[in-house]
Amino acid sequence: MNPTPYPFHDFLRAKHRLLRALLEHHEPFVLLTGDTGTGKTALLRELRAAIDRPRYRVVYFAQARKLGAIGLVKVIGESLRVRPSLCHALGLERLLRALAEDPRTLLLWLDEAHELPEETLAEARALTESDLEGTGPIQVLLIGLPKLRAQLQAQPALWRRILVREEITGLRFEELNAFLEHHFPAPQRLCEQGLGALFERAKGVPGLLLPMYRAILEHASSENGPIDPAEVEDTLERWDLA
Repeated sequence: MNPTPYPFHDFLRAKHRLLRALLEHHEPFVLLTGDTGTGKTALLRELRAAIDRPRYRVVYFAQARKLGAIGLVKVIGESLRVRPSLCHALGLERLLRALAEDPRTLLLWLDEAHELPEETLAEARALTESDLEGTGPIQVLLIGLPKLRAQLQAQPALWRRILVREEITGLRFEELNAFLEHHFPAPQRLCEQGLGALFERAKGVPGLLLPMYRAILEHASSENGPIDPAEVEDTLERWDLA
């Protein structure tokens, strides 16, 4: 199976807008949301590969729930190679001054941001307010499930700071055939009805479409040729019960 992500419409749109927001417009706060399996992690990999390393320094924190207010200061300090024991003593203001002296912009990416405590989100806002021109030494990318939007809206001062808000919802039905052919080298074996059943059950989410289609292939009564829609439905029913 081809491991590279298929460039579906939602994915490409989000990638283009996020790159513009971060690298061209220097937005201090950017938001990316999407359900599990929609391609957020794959998108982050592509963003990172597209970033000019001499100009930017990416600090990616995968488990935001482990960050407290002190933890955020520590993450920034470690990006400057400050000893962890000194980070809290130096304080946020002095760390920001040190960042301002670095020619590179710090891109702080906080994944699972829907699990961040309110005080950490407030401190993240304070980080980006240090520069009124909007070209400060740090840019924050929040990544999380769709419920993160409601959490941020509950903090109006922070929500107003986030001008770029991207969401990945998944594939369109007309992209499904090309998506399957991209990931599986063998000819696509589902008829229109079978494709419709698969798409409806997976709701267009790539992280569900791939294992569901693999299960359909594994449980097919023949190794080649079209798969009967009834077999597709049977496999999907068993998937739901698993």
